[in-house]
Amino acid sequence: MKLLQKFKDDRYFLVKVLWEGEVFLYLEDREQRTESLGRLTEDADLTPYWERHLKEEGFCLPCEVLLLPAEKVVRGEGAVAELGLTLERLERFKKALEEVA
Repeated sequence: MKLLQKFKDDRYFLVKVLWEGEVFLYLEDREQRTESLGRLTEDADLTPYWERHLKEEGFCLPCEVLLLPAEKVVRGEGAVAELGLTLERLERFKKALEEVA
């Protein structure tokens, strides 16, 4: 796993990584207690999204970055949405991420 971008504040943890030959983004929202993993098919710079999150009070970071990947898995309290990626893949990703982030 190669870390490409990393952003973190009190609420969000957002990374873009190269993993298993593909580019993924991972977003954890501590306030909403959700986490998401998405496979990016086109390169996306997450910096503008993060900067808008920091500057604009009403900007919804998850709403915007989760539109980027076509395939994703989203987990919240008691709910999972597998949209092309599985919960099992999310768990494997998190274990690999612990080693680099």
